[in-house]
Amino acid sequence: MKKLWISMVAGLLILPMLFQAPAQAAAKPIRVIIDGVTLTTDQPPVMVKGRTMVPLRAIFEAFNADIKWNQKTQTVTAYKDDTTVVLKIGSKIATINNKAVSLDVPGQNLKGRTMVPTRFVSEALGREVGWNKEAQLVTITTPVQAGGNAAPVSGVAAQDIGDYGDGRDLQVSFNRAADESLVDHYRVLIVKTGTALDLSSALAVGSYNYSVVLVTGANPVVKLNAATRTLDGDLIKNNQGYTAYVVTVGKGNNTSALSGGAAPVTLTNKAVPALGTVQVKDTSDYGDGRDISVSFSKLADETKVSSYRIFVVKASNSSVFDLGRANAVASANYTQTNKTGNNISLNLLSGSRDTDGALIKTGVGYRVFALAVDSSNAANNVLSQASAVLTLSNVGISSLSVTDVNDYNDGRDLKVSFNHASDETYISQYRIMVVPTSYYSSFSLNDANNVQSANYTAVNTSGSATEQILNSSSRDVRGALIKNGTSYKVYVLSAGNGNNPGSNVLSAASSAITLLNTSGLSAISGLNVSDVSDYGDGRDLKVSFTHAGDESYISHYRILVVPTNYYSSFSLSDANNAANYITASTSGNSTSQVLDASSRDVRGAVIKPGTSYRVYVLTVRNGSYQGANLLSDGSAAITLSAKEKLPVTSVTNVTYGMDNGGIVVKFAKSSRESNLSEYRVFVVPSKQSFGSAEALGVQGSYYRAVAPNGSNQSVAAAGRDINGNSIVKGTKYKVYVLAVANSSGIQNGGLSDSSEEFEL
Repeated sequence: MKKLWISMVAGLLILPMLFQAPAQAAAKPIRVIIDGVTLTTDQPPVMVKGRTMVPLRAIFEAFNADIKWNQKTQTVTAYKDDTTVVLKIGSKIATINNKAVSLDVPGQNLKGRTMVPTRFVSEALGREVGWNKEAQLVTITTPVQAGGNAAPVSGVAAQDIGDYGDGRDLQVSFNRAADESLVDHYRVLIVKTGTALDLSSALAVGSYNYSVVLVTGANPVVKLNAATRTLDGDLIKNNQGYTAYVVTVGKGNNTSALSGGAAPVTLTNKAVPALGTVQVKDTSDYGDGRDISVSFSKLADETKVSSYRIFVVKASNSSVFDLGRANAVASANYTQTNKTGNNISLNLLSGSRDTDGALIKTGVGYRVFALAVDSSNAANNVLSQASAVLTLSNVGISSLSVTDVNDYNDGRDLKVSFNHASDETYISQYRIMVVPTSYYSSFSLNDANNVQSANYTAVNTSGSATEQILNSSSRDVRGALIKNGTSYKVYVLSAGNGNNPGSNVLSAASSAITLLNTSGLSAISGLNVSDVSDYGDGRDLKVSFTHAGDESYISHYRILVVPTNYYSSFSLSDANNAANYITASTSGNSTSQVLDASSRDVRGAVIKPGTSYRVYVLTVRNGSYQGANLLSDGSAAITLSAKEKLPVTSVTNVTYGMDNGGIVVKFAKSSRESNLSEYRVFVVPSKQSFGSAEALGVQGSYYRAVAPNGSNQSVAAAGRDINGNSIVKGTKYKVYVLAVANSSGIQNGGLSDSSEEFEL
């Protein structure tokens, strides 16, 4: 037998493989089934160069092999019967009973788990391995060995775990057989205490009077059910002593074995009587929890009952839903009702969820349970039996599909198709709703009913089907314009008419779709913005980005500064129509541009500190390309701030002139007007000393004030000099201009040089 195993493995493993990093997952999850039992692992199996890798400990323990792990040498040694397997992580050489065998793929460390090749381990320990590529399924079977002796289990124990007054109160546990390769299954038999039992009698018991336990590779713990009977056919009940036995049933011609009996146990019912079966009905067409009507008879004795809880459980999970799981369900995932009245009868709500936390919806099979709650001791709670399976019907649309059909970078890229409801008697219109996938799990009929009309597309009931391409202004249900690069799911709401109020029906979601631009334009990348100065205008904003890799069809780029409070609604259409932008040429591989003082945002406002902005770059096509322009994503938000209060700078080039006998003063504005409140124009007798201190002391009626306007100024002077005297012929004067700070924290001054001397 040793030689057979060695030759089987050596002949199989001949093709050298290299581990891929990271390992490539199969299109479908890989499953491993050992003798009909799925191998459960904390790290899923992965495919490495055509070989399935599984966690080391999980596969060896599934074969009941004893293993030793040497952390220092990274070596595992496994012992099974008369076979010893040694495998070193990272090595392509393993040994079976001290004989070297070449491996296609060595053991590997992956995400903190030691992974080993499934086929090598299985065949080294005498198993047969099959592979179904289409199903991504590894099947491992133990050859039947005629005449083998299946060993009896040990450690059989029975305990009272509930208060139902039937088989659900009884739990049986035991240690699995030493070699499960010879075992087909186990049978748990319950006998009244004092009844003698031998292997022959145990094997003759009818299938209705024992519980089958499959081989799982772990020590079984079996919770019996309400229909469990003793070997003589009686239902299990309170106040009766019972003993549990386990029969190990061998495969094929292998012999079976009977365990010793567990310690006797007598069931006692310490709680209130059990609840009856819950009744459920589909009563509406909302497509959510409001369609489910639940009723059941309350307990006759409610002394220990504080309230009842109603659980909606997916039918596929209902067979394992028990008192322990019911007690652990989060409050958001059940409906609670008071114990008033004779019976419970109620409809669930639109936001009702199943025990997994998913909103209740059409097309899913459910069973409903009721729980009588003892607020003082959860162990005394009483769980009903399951209701019949209920699947909510959907009278809405069908065959919903979505496709990406254009390259406009907005709603015009999204085409929605669906078949109308077969009966539209009570339907006024259909509403197409585009939901960001990140919001998908919480989108319900109640949410759909509350979506504003601006945020869905209405379709009438004409015809039997709809194929609708949305428009450029189409928005998702949150109010944001539809755009490229965001994952969406689409729903259709069948809206009821006046003959059937309140009965809107929400479809299931479409598959997820992310709109992409497949046009000839390439996108810019590396968009970055920074605050580089303290002018208090566009000169503080620096915009950098990497040009498109292919600029063959690009005329130029446009830098668009968008106030953040306008950000959610900024689209390609808005960008194309914006009159305020900064042009960047296609010269070079990148752009790094500081804006100028007159730069404005897309709304036409001068760029300034204290306002949050996002920057976009529009790639503008040239005449040789007929497709759409391409809009980048927005930059990170930026708010310009003056890092210090800079001093006022003086005006320059002060000159005078005459107009209708009055003095007209012209000057070039201050280089930085963001810190100015006004300019003051003074007429000063030439012989009089005049500086910044004197200028600040002049009365307001003896100078002319004018506000900054971003341009050089021409100002009519006041009719008096700084002393309040009329300006007269024969006296020589000079003109000065003072730039006045807009904050007491900014250094004042800013008095210009004088003009040339003049007289009237």
